[in-house]
Amino acid sequence: MINWIEQYKSEIISGVANMWQQRTNGQEIADEKIIDSVQLVEQTIYSDDEQHRQQVCQLYSRKYAYFQDTVFLIQLVEEVILDAVLKSNTHSVEQLSIFLRENLKKMHDIERSLIEEYERSYLYAMDTQRNALKELSTPIIPILDKISVLPLVGTIDTMRAKRIMEDILDGVLQHKSEVLLIDITSVPVIDTMVTHHIMQAVKAVKLLGTTCIIVGIRPEIAHTIVSLGINLDNFKTTGTLQRGVEEALRLTKRKINEV
Repeated sequence: MINWIEQYKSEIISGVANMWQQRTNGQEIADEKIIDSVQLVEQTIYSDDEQHRQQVCQLYSRKYAYFQDTVFLIQLVEEVILDAVLKSNTHSVEQLSIFLRENLKKMHDIERSLIEEYERSYLYAMDTQRNALKELSTPIIPILDKISVLPLVGTIDTMRAKRIMEDILDGVLQHKSEVLLIDITSVPVIDTMVTHHIMQAVKAVKLLGTTCIIVGIRPEIAHTIVSLGINLDNFKTTGTLQRGVEEALRLTKRKINEV
């Protein structure tokens, strides 16, 4: 079998570089990436081992993580290879026909294998994120009879907010909490979205007959809430967890006696 890619490798590499710039409005691409892409095609079309093709595509997809650019580059490599072969005057029509018949399908298989590897990597990353999200799930901590605390730590996005909502509802029912303190001391950023999610949680807890107190509102957080025009007048708030506990004791008709 004639190794057409080896014969025209330098021409293919320079052709891919030129075509890449033409089709990306002058965007440059590293020579190393072009060479790797040419080698990927070479290693896979001159092998009938499907498992080998998948392994090579897997290694390539791990090295170059950006899906659209890498698949587009492989398509350019294949296009330039075909162009070089078709323009060749040193081989017979029969040889050209054999090359096309044997390798067009293999080239499409390379793209398919790459797409499958990127899809697999994406799904793995999503599963990893979901598992990390579960680890970040915030348990409700009962501190006294009928009083629980929900300490929020770190950034809260929409997905995590949904998880927190589930934790709150399950935890309040499990611990039979009459008062829930939501401690936002360790939440670095409070914006409209975060506040919306917290307010939704408070409303949901209220439907279960539990009073919710937002604690840990630092001066800078209070300033942000005011500047965003967020109205917390209908929600119980305190600056510290200690004051929140005192308010929770009052609501449950208890108090701390000094000894």
